[in-house]
Amino acid sequence: MDSEQTETSSYDNFNAKSYLKNNYRMRPDGIPDSHEDWMPWLLNNLKDTFAGGKLSGESLLDVGTGPAIHNLISAAPYFPNITCAEFCQENREEIEKWVRGEEDAFDWNPFIKYVCGLEGEGSAWETRQVALRDAIQQVVFCDVSEENLQGALNGGPYDVVSSIFTLNSVAKDKADFDRIVSNVSSLVKPGGTLILVCDLEATHYTDGRVSFPVTYLEAAYIRRAVKNSGFVDLKDDILLFRSIEGLNWDGTSYMYLTARKSSE
Repeated sequence: MDSEQTETSSYDNFNAKSYLKNNYRMRPDGIPDSHEDWMPWLLNNLKDTFAGGKLSGESLLDVGTGPAIHNLISAAPYFPNITCAEFCQENREEIEKWVRGEEDAFDWNPFIKYVCGLEGEGSAWETRQVALRDAIQQVVFCDVSEENLQGALNGGPYDVVSSIFTLNSVAKDKADFDRIVSNVSSLVKPGGTLILVCDLEATHYTDGRVSFPVTYLEAAYIRRAVKNSGFVDLKDDILLFRSIEGLNWDGTSYMYLTARKSSE
């Protein structure tokens, strides 16, 4: 860990602008600039999940959105009612700035252009921008450790619940991760879909200034936790890093998982 950084478990110290600056950049060729192309890997998986309206329904809940909206770009044409649920107030404010089109909001246009290009609709990126702003109906506080998340959110269950790099970041240990996955599962309709992206075998990450702990998890453990929370038809894709030098975290790989909530 950089000697100039401090370590904390409090997200009161999270700096959204620093996080965005350090993690969301574009290369001159218009491709997201990320270590071993993990960002294109993530966006391509999301494109494949939503392509052609494969997932049906009206409502999507994104748990732990952070200050970023890139993971919702492919969902926007198919889900007119998107709720962004986020613990950190500074992150919620960043999303709201973008939805309102404020001048100092983070510029997500290059990412929207890139995703639309993946989908074969590169010229329609401005339409997608409008669609996503219209689709984000709510930006709300959420603490995934709460037992009654439906009551806390005053909404749900949802057709799709996504959580990208969040659950093992907020879990205190493996047992807490199991409990949080169970809590989140209550938000998914029977027959609905869970999209989960996790760090594998990581212990911390940083926003560029402060280091935050992450619960160490293996892929098999995550699959088991999801199954034990009532999901079937699990599918996953793992991106294994050859090197983590220069990354903002110390894991070995990323896992993209989808699963269907059992109707029984």
